[in-house]
Amino acid sequence: MWNERDNARRLIAIGEIYHPDATIYEPARPVRGHQAISDVVATVLADMPEGFRFIVTGPTLGHHGVAVTRWEGGPPGQVTVSGADAVRVADGKLIEHYFFFDPPPA
Repeated sequence: MWNERDNARRLIAIGEIYHPDATIYEPARPVRGHQAISDVVATVLADMPEGFRFIVTGPTLGHHGVAVTRWEGGPPGQVTVSGADAVRVADGKLIEHYFFFDPPPA
C-alpha cells in the first residue's frame, strides 16, 4: 500500500491492513485514521520520481504483537531512502506504526 498511487485502491488496502484506530508515527508527527494515513502516502509518493518503490530488505521479526522490518526505497537500481519500521498489532491489524529513517550517506 505504500507503493499504491491510486487513492481509492490505497484506501481499500489501508482498511485491510490498518486497524480503524491506527496511528502512524513519523519522526515529526503522529497521523491517525485511514484517510489521514492515505494522505501521507499520497504526499510521499507525489514527491518521488517515476518508478520509485519501497521494498522490504530483510525478514520481519516479531513477538507479543510487535514486529520490526527493514526497508529501502528508490527508483529502479537506486536506493534514495532506507530505514526500519516497528508496528504493534491489535485485532489482527496494525494499530501503531513507527518509522525510523537511516541517515543519508555521507
